[in-house]
Amino acid sequence: MDIKLIYHLIAGAFSLKKGNMRFFSIRRILVVLVLFPVFVLILITNRIFLLLDYILVPFFCFQKIKSPVFIVAAPRSGTTFLYHSLAKYTNTFTCFKLWEIVFAPSVIQKCILLGIKRIDSFIGSPLKKLVLFVESLLVGNLKTVHLLGLNLPEEDEGLLLWSLSSIYLNFFYPDSTFFDKYLYFDKELPTWRRKWIMRSYRNYLKRHNFVFNRKGTWRFLSKNPLMMCKLVSLKEQFPDAIILNINRCPSETIPSTIALNNTLYGLFTSIAPTVEVNDKTKKILIDWYRMADEALAIHYKEKHLKIDFYQLVQNNQATLNEIRLFLGMNEFEPLLKESEVKHQRSKNKYEPLMEPELAEIMLQMPFMKPYTRK
Repeated sequence: MDIKLIYHLIAGAFSLKKGNMRFFSIRRILVVLVLFPVFVLILITNRIFLLLDYILVPFFCFQKIKSPVFIVAAPRSGTTFLYHSLAKYTNTFTCFKLWEIVFAPSVIQKCILLGIKRIDSFIGSPLKKLVLFVESLLVGNLKTVHLLGLNLPEEDEGLLLWSLSSIYLNFFYPDSTFFDKYLYFDKELPTWRRKWIMRSYRNYLKRHNFVFNRKGTWRFLSKNPLMMCKLVSLKEQFPDAIILNINRCPSETIPSTIALNNTLYGLFTSIAPTVEVNDKTKKILIDWYRMADEALAIHYKEKHLKIDFYQLVQNNQATLNEIRLFLGMNEFEPLLKESEVKHQRSKNKYEPLMEPELAEIMLQMPFMKPYTRK
């Protein structure tokens, strides 16, 4: 474990510099005193069970992951919409759900919780009802910007929290520069660190398949916008991986992501993000677009499909057929009910970029011109 990282997680919880988003405020103090210990408790518990896997069920290491499908695109590009649509084809795909990511990353934990679920179901599901009630209290507001639930498919970046190597940590340490190298994963992290993190990620997938897909009947499905900066490393671990890359006009994705990030920052501090923080988010997104475009062209020549966001969300039949043929599926229609589609239409508030700013951005990534909207 990286000693510098551990030190930063502890010492960086607060900042003595006024104006810093980690400066002392009531919300920051409460979050650190309440959420931080809970996170550490879950972290220690998960790490113990992950280590026990190697002792009690080491066979998971030999589990195969054949031709996995990764939905990789900029945040706010319809990745959740496509992910949930494909995940409902349970005869074709298997994927992580939130309960597994947070509370059961190990094989042993999965088996324990599945056993508890069976017993609970036998006696009328009182535990399930309690969990759903608590879930509605804790994540009710977040559902307005992201479809969220313990038993719903979720992006697997959260698994890397248990290796203390997730970009998610950046939200808890706003305006810190410590995690910048993780934001430019393929280019700035040391090779040994990149490989260690991605091997850990691959082992999480092996654990999932060992419990839910041991015979390899279904293809593993993942959705993770943060993979935009990890595509080269992803290819090293999964040579036969295929990528679904959704493209939406940056005039919408960039301000929408900034608004979403500010909402997430607001969970951990009452100090508003600065212009510098928002400008940094904008720069990172532009760099991610460029990193992903380069990686797809070089490392996934015949292994990626570019999808127009606007055609996808309008259920354009030609686009749906293209996805179906690319994945080798017999059929594909988004199976989201109308109520779920409304959830997907995020209530995240933002103003699209003005034409001069968009034009300046497009000079840096001309490959996005086919997807621009005026």
